[in-house]
Amino acid sequence: MRGDVAHSTRSISFMHGVSLPTSPPSRRRPKQARAEFALDSILEAAARTLEAHGKAGLTTQRVADTAGFSIGAIYQYFPNKEGLIEALARRELERLTAMMKEALTQPAPFGTGLNARRIMRVVAAFIGDRPRLYGILRAEWAEAAPDTPVGQGMRRYFELIAGTLNRESPELGKRVGSDEARFVLFRAISGVLLATAQERPHYFGTDAFEDEMVRLILGFLNYDLSQDMPRLAREGDSFTSA
Repeated sequence: MRGDVAHSTRSISFMHGVSLPTSPPSRRRPKQARAEFALDSILEAAARTLEAHGKAGLTTQRVADTAGFSIGAIYQYFPNKEGLIEALARRELERLTAMMKEALTQPAPFGTGLNARRIMRVVAAFIGDRPRLYGILRAEWAEAAPDTPVGQGMRRYFELIAGTLNRESPELGKRVGSDEARFVLFRAISGVLLATAQERPHYFGTDAFEDEMVRLILGFLNYDLSQDMPRLAREGDSFTSA
């Protein structure tokens, strides 16, 4: 079997009953080990193809060529390129969730802003590793229907962070209680960090940039609107009451 794709050590299990370990066990049946290596190599090849050619340029033939497998071997695992992208989106979302869970295992005391820094650093590290790939998968995550595996994974990811904020302060937890609030906050964080990775990568790791990101997060969490605050009418620019 030819190929130049190294076995990824970041794999997560989720498909076809095949476990993709982060480190190889000492004893494993040869057939199972080959299947795991093949699946992991195919997904990594899909990631590299997306980075090089974008979603429109991803084909099963390109993935097969990059992985060093026949196209028939690709179809043993995935029916089409959409299945490949979905599986990759699931793998990377699970990896991000695992990184976030580890970072938030012991939440910092309320008022320190350390939890916001931890959240920001995890996402920055994840995006900075492969920004073009993340930009594509971020759209896949956002567009996933709630009842799909990716949609359910997104809900678990949001709940992990919202739960940490709620333990830190119930009031902070309430601020991200709605779908709209979670969407705005997380898209704002990921959007800024993705733009930074693409346009100002030298900002990463600096106190000045991290401080501004913490202000973004805490400002959103700590500021609320009064129920009787005036609002603009749906059409035009006249004011209307809440």
